[in-house]
Amino acid sequence: MNTKTNRRFTRRAATVVEVAVVAPLMMTAMLGMVELGYAFMVKQTISMASREGARAGSLPGGTSADITAAVDSTMSGSGLTGYATTTNIDSLGPTDVDVWVEISIPVDRASFTGSLLGGGSFDITSRTTMRREGVEADSGSQGIGV
Repeated sequence: MNTKTNRRFTRRAATVVEVAVVAPLMMTAMLGMVELGYAFMVKQTISMASREGARAGSLPGGTSADITAAVDSTMSGSGLTGYATTTNIDSLGPTDVDVWVEISIPVDRASFTGSLLGGGSFDITSRTTMRREGVEADSGSQGIGV
């Protein structure tokens, strides 16, 4: 009887030790998966915001304020702050046909843990280029002819 009790206690102790070793590894893996999933969501949101901004800038009469408003609307819907928006719309001439919008956000602003899991100092970036509506391309361009 005494031997049976010792064996049962030894098995329970081994289980406790196994859980104590494996639980932190599992929790770290789970947190890593959540971080990775969130990073993909942030990348998708930034891509969508750059598309919305480029679309606003490609419309006839589109301005830098229109681009900023479109980007801010998309980014605030996801609760993202601390991003930078750059565009070429203010330097475009009347015959320039492409407008681009680039958005970047530091990875530590777009994660739950910041740089705790080795986030580093890189940015998540998306750039979208669209053709401006109502602007005729010059004859030297390689665009589609009408």
